[in-house]
Amino acid sequence: MKRLTNSVFGKIILMIVIVGMAFFGVDSVVNVLRSGLGSNVAQAGSRGFDPADLDRRVETVLRNMNTTSEQPVTKTEALTNGLIDQIFESETARITVLGYGASLGVSPSTDAVLEQTQSIEAFQNPLTGELDPTLLRQRLQQLGFTLREFEEQIGDDLMIQTMQSAATAAVSAPQILSDVQILYFGEARNVSWFFFDALKGAPPIEPTDEEVKAYYDSHLEQLKQPERRGIDLLRMSAEDFIGEVEVTEQEIATIYEATKSERFSDPDQRTYAELVFDNRDAARAAFGVLAGGGDPNAVAGAVSNTLQTSRAAEVSDEMLRDAMFGAGKQSGAMFGPREINGQWIVARLISVQPGPVKPIEEVSDVIRDELARERAQILFSEKMESLDQALAAGFDLGQVAGELKIPVMSFIEVDANGVSETGRQFGMLNEAKDALAQAFRLKAGELTSRFDTPTAIFVATTREIVPASTPAFEDIKPGVRTLLVSDLQSSASQAAVTSLIDSISSGTETFDQAATRTEAVIETLPQPVTRSNAGSAGIPGPIQQAMFSTQLGKVVNLPTGTPNVHVILTVKSIEPPSEAAMAGIGAELSAAMSNTLAQDLVQALQAEISSSMKLRTNKAALAAYKRSISETQ
Repeated sequence: MKRLTNSVFGKIILMIVIVGMAFFGVDSVVNVLRSGLGSNVAQAGSRGFDPADLDRRVETVLRNMNTTSEQPVTKTEALTNGLIDQIFESETARITVLGYGASLGVSPSTDAVLEQTQSIEAFQNPLTGELDPTLLRQRLQQLGFTLREFEEQIGDDLMIQTMQSAATAAVSAPQILSDVQILYFGEARNVSWFFFDALKGAPPIEPTDEEVKAYYDSHLEQLKQPERRGIDLLRMSAEDFIGEVEVTEQEIATIYEATKSERFSDPDQRTYAELVFDNRDAARAAFGVLAGGGDPNAVAGAVSNTLQTSRAAEVSDEMLRDAMFGAGKQSGAMFGPREINGQWIVARLISVQPGPVKPIEEVSDVIRDELARERAQILFSEKMESLDQALAAGFDLGQVAGELKIPVMSFIEVDANGVSETGRQFGMLNEAKDALAQAFRLKAGELTSRFDTPTAIFVATTREIVPASTPAFEDIKPGVRTLLVSDLQSSASQAAVTSLIDSISSGTETFDQAATRTEAVIETLPQPVTRSNAGSAGIPGPIQQAMFSTQLGKVVNLPTGTPNVHVILTVKSIEPPSEAAMAGIGAELSAAMSNTLAQDLVQALQAEISSSMKLRTNKAALAAYKRSISETQ
């Protein structure tokens, strides 16, 4: 080999090998080795995870999601929706904490892992309540875990819990902070207020034509009408093709016979024996007897022994309902022993009485509609290809609609939000808001792109364009007059409120005198309230906010939502909390503040871990894992 590599021929071969290795990606492998990550996608200290670990975590997350989801999520969908990236970020945060713990020498003991495993109810024998090794292996196999992987998972969870509990151990809020909070929440305030109609008794505002014209001239830009366009819209959905499909009576009958027991029958009734015991041992013994086929009436020691006949909706206990009425449950199914309110319950399913089946005449229309919609959806998918071909061919909207046999809907001139000059709105334009927005960026006659929504496909075009402009004064004179009157009333109202408050604040008149002068009735709370009980006292939110943010004796005004009507409010008294009140809320506030401090300490720990642990990631390996998902689906 040495003589070969020293020869000219050998050197040429060696160069070819090196180039080939680089071409097939060996250089990326070398880079990974140099980075110290090995086969890991990410690593922090001594802890890391490789693509197989990441894939296992993704499988677990999707399995948990799909257990309760009506529409299962695939890996490809998870990749498209960014869920894979979220799981990756979650796992990197986890190994950062675990790497930090390992650097401190924190590790759970074998006994701690065993104790945690024994406490998981899913691994316990229903008769003995003890850890069942066979059941443990079965459950782990269902979850896709080996025993070693599960033990590592438990150990990692215990390590994280230990560090978090250590960071928050013996956390107690300082008394000075608790005292401030007690004073804040415990002080009691009382307020008085009255309603002030600022324009009550004032002469009507009647501007002259000259004033209205001057207002128009000074507000030309505000009075300008936006550009509006006449829009033609094509909307295509599966419903458009229901009339083109055919469903035969034979097809309806076939589906009815195949699904009538599951879909078209009333809920069944089930009879089960329910036995109640005072202690767990007696319940376990009864469970064994019943599981072996024993007569429920022969079981001794039961506090009660009843035969129940009911439907699933009539059973309030969720676990009992699942055990007796769950999918696939047949006579002999068992429940328990389970403790409920200090007593132990055992049950066995005795019999199942199917509910009556609805005749085909009652459900044929439902089946027909379902089949028609399914076939219309298939036809809809085929029409989508025809639509794309028509758009690619440069057809105008009328030609496209003709090819698809779908009508074009024309709308009067609307602005970019789909609102006409008279304020009319169109629900279909709101549904096609993306197509409408693009239509406003195109020239008249140009087609928008195809816009897909969950229910329909839209294509739009501009029929005509009405440029933005300010209407002539004579055309909108009444509206301009209304706007001017509103502005003048608002100014007069605010001036009257300001004058009233200044009069009270300066001492020219008292709060009571101001109320009397304006013919208003003063309202005062029957007793002082605190921030803690103001809401339950029925005090409106704006008044609550004002009474606790206003100084003693100061007068403020609040809008009411009614034009020109204001609430004039003053704080009458501020009382510090009594010793009894402080004692009553002190413990609760101290616990809440201690909990807040504990949360802050956990966040500080996380920040310290992130700054002290170097997280290394292999983006190329993550990208390769993502490609493997898209290529295998």
